[in-house]
Amino acid sequence: MAERAIEHGAEPPRSEPGETQLFCQWLFERVGLDARAYRAETLLRRLPACLRELRVRTIAEARRELELEPALCSAAVSTILIGVTTFFRDPGVFTCVRDLLPIVAAPRRGVQVWSIGCSGGDELYSVALLLAELGMLENSYLLGTDCRPEAIEAAKSARYDAMSIKYVPASFRQRYFVQENQRWRLRPAIAIAARFRTENILASHQPGIWDLILCRNTTMYMGAEATSMLWERFESSLRVGGLLVLGKAERPLGTKRLTAISPCVYRKARV
Repeated sequence: MAERAIEHGAEPPRSEPGETQLFCQWLFERVGLDARAYRAETLLRRLPACLRELRVRTIAEARRELELEPALCSAAVSTILIGVTTFFRDPGVFTCVRDLLPIVAAPRRGVQVWSIGCSGGDELYSVALLLAELGMLENSYLLGTDCRPEAIEAAKSARYDAMSIKYVPASFRQRYFVQENQRWRLRPAIAIAARFRTENILASHQPGIWDLILCRNTTMYMGAEATSMLWERFESSLRVGGLLVLGKAERPLGTKRLTAISPCVYRKARV
């Protein structure tokens, strides 16, 4: 590590916006991402967390550290593209989804679900639990994607701390989780139902028609051009009657067939 390590919690010196943007572009390129697709103010705001993760004080030290240990690049990017989530975050959203899943699926017995920026898999597994309760899990396809390999590995492990499952109903916890010391592991019947893949949503696209797309608090970090492209892609990828679930601060602006039916939940209408 760099010699000028900082104490935990200490705030590093401020950096010039231009210097930050150049560093972020260099760093993101190392993990196959383009920092120009993200809002510059967000990258600037998150830079101190990145420096703390690397235990350095300046951008120059951070770059030198990453050049010496390229394996740290992914973790450094993760501190900038934060992925905070829990099971059943915003319970009202999942109540709405639960009530609509049978309607969206009819007359089929399963659904196609895609979670974008899935982080540790909490939200995709939340949907899996709802589908299990509805007797629809066996015939459903669930996919989670995230640009951060360590997030995908965490999702595949299906192990969570107490904070992650704080909104999980007690009955669900008893049926679908096994406690292991201070952590909780999903039972295999749920864990194997979801697939996870490292993917940059801005550079690739999952083919197929989806019944439910979850993309919560991901586009809020992106610029207008990137978000506009994603709204168009999501609209075309959803089945008629399908659902798009976003974060509280996100709106699918410019789309013609996505209608808000509940806070954070949009449904694709017929032409």
